Amino acid sequence: PDEPNEGMKNICSNQIALRFDCLSATLEMPFKEVSGRERGWGPNRARKLGASVLDALCYVSPYLRKEGNFWERLPEEDAYSHPSSKY
Repeated sequence: PDEPNEGMKNICSNQIALRFDCLSATLEMPFKEVSGRERGWGPNRARKLGASVLDALCYVSPYLRKEGNFWERLPEEDAYSHPSSKY
């Protein structure tokens, strides 16, 4: 990953984050079909995707301006969550 404020500025999410000093993300709609799931991309699946992204953003929002490694202070039920050098 890029260092803070060092990402490519021609990518929308990087430009928004820099310009407004806020969390910014690009949400790409997945078109790959998964076996056993409803076929096609429709409003119901879009709502579910949006809700799942909002759940994750709401969860991390209290940690966004904190100093240090917030993942070391997550609640016990989230102890499995930690960064990986693989990604």
